[in-house]
Amino acid sequence: MATDKETSFPATLAYIADPSSNQEDLATSQEYDAAFEKRVLRKVDFWLVGFYSLVYVFRVIDSSNYSNAAIINLESGDGIKKQLHLNPNQWAWTLSIFSYSYLVFEPSNTLLLKKFRPSRWMFVLILSWGICACSVAAVKNFTGMMIARFAIGMAEAGFYPAVLYHMSFWYKPSEMPWRIALFYSVGQISSALSGLLAYLIGFMNRLGGMPGWRWLFLLEGLPAIILAVPALFGLPDYPQTAKMLTPEERTFILEGLSSSAPSGVKGNWDFASLKELFKDPTVYTFSFYWIGHGIGGFGVGYALPTVIYELGFTTTSLSQLMNIVSLGEDC
Repeated sequence: MATDKETSFPATLAYIADPSSNQEDLATSQEYDAAFEKRVLRKVDFWLVGFYSLVYVFRVIDSSNYSNAAIINLESGDGIKKQLHLNPNQWAWTLSIFSYSYLVFEPSNTLLLKKFRPSRWMFVLILSWGICACSVAAVKNFTGMMIARFAIGMAEAGFYPAVLYHMSFWYKPSEMPWRIALFYSVGQISSALSGLLAYLIGFMNRLGGMPGWRWLFLLEGLPAIILAVPALFGLPDYPQTAKMLTPEERTFILEGLSSSAPSGVKGNWDFASLKELFKDPTVYTFSFYWIGHGIGGFGVGYALPTVIYELGFTTTSLSQLMNIVSLGEDC
């Protein structure tokens, strides 16, 4: 029961942000009781909010654990910079290369969700960044680290906007905001979890002949590889094809969607929608906000464990624990 009108990702952003489209939420051809609606939305929320939130926690960890690796086991002489012979300039490049690849591949990775089924494309993204994150444990020099960090950024790019795009196939505009907020807020858990994991993994230094920082990347990359499996076999693609829903439940979801909502029908890139999107001042307002958030949030997060340690108040292990209170700097 696909909708006739198809939009691409830019139009989806306008669909989420446009309050006028909420009026269409009220137009349904069938009445449903509250218990039925709640049951259906819970099924959808389990995957599109619950599962994606869990994956997002480990996505943030896999992109931000580099800051924890900077100070792990420094006192024992097994620090990552010393073992890989990285000078300050090289270390800065290994930090920033992640963002460059993220910037380049984020649009294409998101739009590929339109070409491939969400379950398959998310499987590829999640599995790829998990493998790339684990591969950092095998890096031997500056060149290897640059390649690994670039690959992680390339694999992780597009996950966050692709999740929002996938949600727009399922939810009314009025149902989107709190679900997006919940999904993003859960990512704050990663800040606390990342510091705690780094503290614990630090005690594994030289276990099996491997320094602590190699264990850090290996163990924190594994959850993504594991979570890729349920993404492939359990993640619902579109309301029209969801096996977890009955025909009546599919009808309920589809009838509640706005006419501007994207569909699961394959089609060409809609440049008209892109043109309309760039006429919306909200795009520029949000862009400036996000730039400020990136500088104050991501920038501080990259250096925070090192800054805490170099204040001279504590050891590297305790510095990892003190990083927990930053809650959300890396999100």
